[in-house]
Amino acid sequence: MNEDTRADLLKDEYIMLQNFYEDIDSKGLTIKNWAITVALAAIGAGVVYSKEILIVGFFAALVFWYLEAHWRGLSHFFSTRIKDIEAAFQTDNRKTVLPLQVYSTWTNEYKRVGNQTWKYMWKQSSFLPHAGIAIAYILLYGFYPVLFP
Repeated sequence: MNEDTRADLLKDEYIMLQNFYEDIDSKGLTIKNWAITVALAAIGAGVVYSKEILIVGFFAALVFWYLEAHWRGLSHFFSTRIKDIEAAFQTDNRKTVLPLQVYSTWTNEYKRVGNQTWKYMWKQSSFLPHAGIAIAYILLYGFYPVLFP
């Protein structure tokens, strides 16, 4: 494969990976929006009908938190390949980097570091607002008799 073709394929792969990476951010925002919507509905229903609804909302908050962390953890594997391609262009080392290696890079990185969900649960991008929502449920449930006699 000639150098121009290799460079074009790496560029195309880079653009595709950047789009995936941005899509994961978009999904993260969608998950946050749903989490906040469900939280407001569950808190309202819990206040009006029964405090046990707050328990259901608490577990929903944990599920949304995990789901967002899972998506953001997947972004780690795409970012590994993005870094490889960037390094190839920065060091003018395009001749040794094979294009179209997303799957193999992803698989090798997964074998090396494993699932990244737990790690990403504690990063601010995933932690907020889900942890705050979960804490709000706990506080509302605990102080329910005082707040809503």
